[in-house]
Formats: sequence, C-alpha cells, structure tokens
Amino acid sequence: MRAGPVAILVLTIASCTATPPVVAAPTPSPTREPGTIAVTALLDLSGSRGPKGDAQRGAMQQFVDAQRGSPRVKLHVVDVAGSDAKLLLELKRSADTGDADAIVVGVPAIADETLIAAVALLGRPVLFTLPLAEPSGPGARWMFGLAPAPDAVARALVDALPSRSSPAAVVVAGTLVSGREELALASTFRGDARPMPVLLSAAPDQRDPFMQRVRQLASGGTPIYYTGPTLGYLEPQRLLPDAGTAALLLSYLTDANDAARLGDATASARWPALRKTIGSALGTHAASATDALGLIAASVDPSGDPERTRQRIEGGTFAGIATTYTFAPARRAGADARELALAAWENGRVVAARPIPAAK
Repeated sequence: MRAGPVAILVLTIASCTATPPVVAAPTPSPTREPGTIAVTALLDLSGSRGPKGDAQRGAMQQFVDAQRGSPRVKLHVVDVAGSDAKLLLELKRSADTGDADAIVVGVPAIADETLIAAVALLGRPVLFTLPLAEPSGPGARWMFGLAPAPDAVARALVDALPSRSSPAAVVVAGTLVSGREELALASTFRGDARPMPVLLSAAPDQRDPFMQRVRQLASGGTPIYYTGPTLGYLEPQRLLPDAGTAALLLSYLTDANDAARLGDATASARWPALRKTIGSALGTHAASATDALGLIAASVDPSGDPERTRQRIEGGTFAGIATTYTFAPARRAGADARELALAAWENGRVVAARPIPAAK
C-alpha cells in the first residue's frame, strides 16, 4: 500500500529531527600569535620554601622586554607557593590545555616517578633552573636541567675542604631536597675515602639540641655543610652560628637575599655558584632563568612541533649568560660543572670567595 501525503510528511520531519551522533570534541589547540612562543614559568613567589622566585621573575621579564626580532617569548608566570602538589597540578593543567610551548620550573624539585610522569603527559620541553638529579623513564626526554646536577655540586663543596682528612658535619632540615643533597655529599665523601661527616638534623623538633651541637662543632673549627634552602635555617630564628674560623658551606640554592641575612655568619659562609654570575647584576638563579628563555627561543621549531624543539635542545650547544649548556640523551643536566666556584657575601654584594679557613 502506498503511503499517503500525511505519512510522507511525518517521516520527513522525523528524519530531520533525529538526534545526531555524538562526536568527541578535539583537544583544544591554543591560538598562537605569529612569531611567538608561549612559555609558562612556575616559581615560588610566596609560601615558606626558598629560594623565592622574585629574582628569576624579574630577570625573565627583562628578557621579554628587551626582545628584538622573532620569535618573541610570551611569558606567563604562575606562583606555586612552595607547594609540590601545585607544581604537579600546573603541569597537568598545561597538559590539558596545551597553552604552553615550554615550561620553566624555577623551584626545588625532585625527579621522582610522579614528576617524571607529569612531564611525560605534558609532552613539552620542561627546563629546570635549580639542580635536578638525572631523571629516567618516559618523561626524562622532555626534562632539561640548567643547573649542575647535585653530584657535581657536592663535588665542588667537598673539594673546598682544605684537607682530605678534615672532619665535617652535614646539616639537613627534613626536606626532600636537603635529603637529596645529603646523599650526594655522603657519596662524594665515601668515594674519596674521606671520614664520613657527622649528620645533624635541624628539623623543628630537633632545633634545641641542634643549636647546642652545631655551636660546639663550629667553635672547634669543623666545616659544616647546610643542605637545602638557606631560608630554612634563617626562620623562625637564626640557626647559623657565629662560626669564627669554621667554614659554613651552604647549598647551591642560596641566593643574594639569603646571604644578606646571614649576620654574624657572613664572614665564613660560602656556597657554590656558576662562576660567570658571581659579582654580576644577575645572580646564578636569575641568570639561569634568563638562559632558559634564550634557549627556548633559539631552539623552537618554526612549525611549533614540540618533538622537533626537544630534539634541537638535546642535540645543540647554547652559550648562555650563566654558562654553556650541552645536553644529550643520557645527560639531562646541561650546565658546565667546571664553571662551579664558591661565592661569598662581602660589603653588600656577592663576590668570589677567598679560601675557606683551615680546620683546627
């Protein structure tokens, strides 16, 4: 039987109003201005962790303001407020939105499985301005350290001792970073067949016995290594003693603001820094942050392909302000460790350190 005009009309309307099939939305692809690179910098601008990222932020902004030609860096700064969890959240957010061509991490970080997995998910170059141990796994190929690795920093600190047989003490503050530096120092002492240092804890619940013990050691001329951010030993009370002739050796994480607050300990405090930055207007961390932007701008692939950008960073050599950087598949810390030298605070500025006092 043939369908009547009304039936045909009903069938036509039904076919036009049927629910369309669900189509998955494509992953958002951020709009880029021609000739620009989007870089996100993750810094500690607040929170209790040191070193604070203000100097790095200021140096990167100066780089952005002074740019000429193309490509131009479009910088977005995020305060992770001393939180490892927020650092990971920001990496995940960037992975979800795809709004950055590269990330600069200017906070103390540990290359554990969680961080490496977050970087692997991001799939963009991530440049670290503070020491990072050699990572491994799928995310390692995206990770680039612009500071010397912890073992290279430990080597420079241990070599500062005036005698291979000098006794020493290592202070930790209960943080992951201070523990990592402790292990690097211990490994270096052990490899040199030196006497293993005394371990002291400056954790909050150990501060009273720590103060007594560290003063005893310092008065006897024992070199003392403070691991982790110096800020942890300055707040809430001064934990650095007036060491007299003893050597106080601080972390690579020390910056000029920390050094200015050392008070009576200033004369004997030393810390490792990249040689070209000692006495310069830019401190080591700020210079490394500037170099991060310069390295990204010099290596970015014109088509925006992150894999090609990664390969350019890994396969090239970049002469920066702080040092010359060279990376390889098995070398993620690209800074020239031979450029490490000891710095000190003198007359209101960072200077090259004189020889440290000999232990009694």
